[in-house]
Amino acid sequence: MRTQHFAIESPIRALALSSLASLLFVAGCGSGSSTTTSPAPQTYSIGGTISGLSNSGLVLEDDAGDNLTVAANANTFTFATSLASGSTYKVTILTQPSTPAAQICSVTNATGTIASAAVTSVQVACSTVSATAQVNWTDVHQVIDGFGASDAFLGPMSTANQDFFFGTATGQLGLSILRTDVPNNGDITGDCSTVNSGCAGPYVSDMQAALANGAIIYSSPWSPPAAYTTNGLTTCTNNSGLDPADYALYATWLANYVMSLKQSDNITLDALSLQNEPNECTSYDSAVWNAQEIDTFVAGNLGPTLATNNLTTLLFVPEGSGYNQMSLGSTCGGDPSCNQYVGGVNWHDYDANLSGTNTIAADPYPTYWPAGKKYWETEASCGPGFGPNFCESGFNTDITDALDWAAVIDRRIAVDGANAWLYWWLIDSNSTDDQGLMSSNGTVAQRAYVLGQYSRFVRPGYFRIDATHLPNANVSVSAYQNLPTNTLVIVATNYSSAEAALTVNITNAPAFSTLTPYTTSATLGLAQQPSISISSNSFTYALPPNSITTFTGTP
Repeated sequence: MRTQHFAIESPIRALALSSLASLLFVAGCGSGSSTTTSPAPQTYSIGGTISGLSNSGLVLEDDAGDNLTVAANANTFTFATSLASGSTYKVTILTQPSTPAAQICSVTNATGTIASAAVTSVQVACSTVSATAQVNWTDVHQVIDGFGASDAFLGPMSTANQDFFFGTATGQLGLSILRTDVPNNGDITGDCSTVNSGCAGPYVSDMQAALANGAIIYSSPWSPPAAYTTNGLTTCTNNSGLDPADYALYATWLANYVMSLKQSDNITLDALSLQNEPNECTSYDSAVWNAQEIDTFVAGNLGPTLATNNLTTLLFVPEGSGYNQMSLGSTCGGDPSCNQYVGGVNWHDYDANLSGTNTIAADPYPTYWPAGKKYWETEASCGPGFGPNFCESGFNTDITDALDWAAVIDRRIAVDGANAWLYWWLIDSNSTDDQGLMSSNGTVAQRAYVLGQYSRFVRPGYFRIDATHLPNANVSVSAYQNLPTNTLVIVATNYSSAEAALTVNITNAPAFSTLTPYTTSATLGLAQQPSISISSNSFTYALPPNSITTFTGTP
């Protein structure tokens, strides 16, 4: 067998000629097959520069599945896995840096195709997410009457659910207002033509459980009894409502309801609404009232009847289906003969409007009412075809839905000056929409825990005190006090996907040494966190991404 000799022009050429010689040798020995070996392709690294990184915890990811943990203060990075020419890359932030304080990083020049050189053009820029809020103990705003929801049409509840909603222990929401409906001798049983035990209605056990846990009771009529309506029904047709001929009888009916609760079950009704959504004529219990009818009935009948019976229950009007129906109370609001009997102005939040992540349109106290009336939001939810502009379909348990509602509550209490805020149902009639805090099958939505972040700690009789409301664009803060116990409560919501380092400075206050945080997030529900130390009435805390945290304590 002969071999041929070739001049070697380069290492790669030499390798190729050597392989050819081997193949010729195998062929000359009678082999029936041949193989070739291609050279390994050239690969190139992916990397770039980092600016502003001061904390640890940053993890970068290339879409090839290569994760890279970056040390604090690093100014360059290179992924361990190199890629062949012609491959694409995509660098993203897998985990934001969070130790010792939160930062948020972003990537530019993040994607591309590798040519024949290492990629060094990816840029990661980091900045600290921080917020500083001042809380002024002596700058006092409105009293807080409470937070709650309703058992209307669906109560009474089981003892376990009563404890969950109104208890104030670990794992319970501590709601402080129970809303029920007034008997109408129809769908809501109870004849209140006289003072009697049946007139107290079907929700006595829920009321007693709520009262035992420090809550207050509030009732709304959905319709007068059929005998007093213009169509002889408790459901509305053609804008039917209370017959003027029965104004006096219906005023007595409502007063008898208040007295029956007290005499039969020792239940003090704290608040009574004139009518649930007087602007709605529906196929369920409902009745229509206009502004003049409300004024006439309250001034000439209901107000004097409650006063004659020495009843101190607060009367609320107009309770329209949205803030856009507030004018239903305008005639009474401007009429001293009517507004003298009214203790509060109320409305439903179905027309709440969200823009961005946490900007809610204002619902300010109406100027045509005298100052000093209670200001209560008394119903809101999402259902098929109705609700605020952020509503989703189905029964939603996610934190996005919860923080949308957190933004509404924050706006109403911390900016609009409401004394109370209520959701619609405690327990939904089904499990296919967001009308309840809990679905009919027992699933608890995160929005329930968001409401609990307020209700369990900001109890009836507490006062809101001044706090920097928006220390940055994605963090809101409100604060509350209870002077008899010197209790401080601070509620902070982080609407961003990165941790936020919140610094709080408490002024003109007793000296606090510790506060206990409780957090609701995508994975936590009113979960107690380790207590934090307060130094010179100041502290810094890393708010988890997409979360609401309540800090509470006494000196």
